[in-house]
Amino acid sequence: MTTDQHMVSTALQCLNSIAEYDQDAAAWACYDWLQINSAGLPYVPLVEQTARADARFWAETASPPELECYTIAAVDKLSGMTGGHAMYASRQIKRLAGALWRRMAPSEKAAFAEWIKTELKGETE
Repeated sequence: MTTDQHMVSTALQCLNSIAEYDQDAAAWACYDWLQINSAGLPYVPLVEQTARADARFWAETASPPELECYTIAAVDKLSGMTGGHAMYASRQIKRLAGALWRRMAPSEKAAFAEWIKTELKGETE
């Protein structure tokens, strides 16, 4: 067992012990930990030139679910800026797609490429 797995296991054992005594207390302990350790809402910079640096700083403290939710919301907003088409935001969407592609493992790229082929085939039928 790795150190991380051991730490998670120990934390879960502690929470289970608390839950045996008081389930609400265990739930509140989890809630409080998430409130203290999540990033919360992203900071909106007053100066546009600092937006990327501010976003990186926020992302450093955000949890994976927060990152996913805000990213999907941002993509949805970009793609809907012109009535459902990304006419004015297509450059940003392409940058996002490229950034995600570059970060995929080779096996993920292959699986994703197959998925795209299937999606394209479905659109032409």
